[in-house]
This record gives sequence, C-alpha cells and structure tokens, in this order.
Amino acid sequence: MEELIDVLDEHGNKTGEVLPKSEVKKRGLYPRAIAVCVVNSQNEILMQKRSPLKKVYPNLWSIFVKGHVDSKESSIDACRREVKEELGIIANEEEFQFLYTIYEEKKTADDFMERIFFDTYLLRKDVDMCKIAIQKEELCEVKLMPIEAIKDLLKNHYELVVPNQNDYERIFSLL
Repeated sequence: MEELIDVLDEHGNKTGEVLPKSEVKKRGLYPRAIAVCVVNSQNEILMQKRSPLKKVYPNLWSIFVKGHVDSKESSIDACRREVKEELGIIANEEEFQFLYTIYEEKKTADDFMERIFFDTYLLRKDVDMCKIAIQKEELCEVKLMPIEAIKDLLKNHYELVVPNQNDYERIFSLL
C-alpha cells in the first residue's frame, strides 16, 4: 500500500487533505519531509550515495537521510523510521536535534515540480559501520567523511553530490 501524505499549504500548515505520495508529487502539492545528518563524535558525517535506481539525483552523494513524513506521523517518528529503514540505525527520539525547517522548490523533470518543507535534524551517534544495513532501493554505498573532506568534494567535484549548497553551509556552521 502506498504511503499517505498530509498535504500542506504554501506556509507549511496542514490543509486536512491526505493523499497518496504519488498523487502529491504528481500534482506538485506541498508535503512535509525530514532530512537527517548523522554525525559521530569525531565530527565525521555519514555520507550516503543514492541508488542508481533513484529518479532524483541517482548515484550522487548526500549528507542527509531523507524521507516523507507519513500522515499522522510526527517528524521525529519519520526520522527514526527513515534512519532505521535506510541504514539499519536504531535511534531514540531524544537523540535527534531539530535544526531548522527549509522550503525547497525545484524542477526535477520536464513535467515535474517538487515542493517540499524539510524539517532538518542532526543525529549525533557513533555508528558501527560493520552494522550498517543499506536499503538497496535507496542507497548503494555509505562512508564516514570528515567535514574538510566533504568541503573539498564540494569545491572540486560538486557534480558528485546532491546540489544542496545552502544545506551544506548551514550544517557545517552548526557543527
């Protein structure tokens, strides 16, 4: 069964309408999603390479676990669900630190405009890389990278990362 998503207005407030995720995307409506940056005690970020099967940004590296917030689900619950589904990481609600909400609007295909409110969180957790369980539909590789190495990647090989320059700068300034 397809995920059901709360439809938001242009200010990020719930409208009361609940639709399947595909319908929300197809109609260019406003959903809520989460973005979680996983950082260990050495300030290394858990980088994730998106699956080549993804429609949006395939084979690109990201600093975020991302996913839609299901209807009747809180942002924190979505964070816990997504990091468990995509990486096999189990985290408690208290481990997530809310950072900010950002609105993104981008054309991801000739006939598709994506509009999303992202609640952005930090998860400070030392993860055992041997225990990471990648969800193959979402990711194809993960690795820990120091912030300076990510900055170098952004400067010299920006074509290899998901183009979220404002997010990178905001996250780095908070770490």
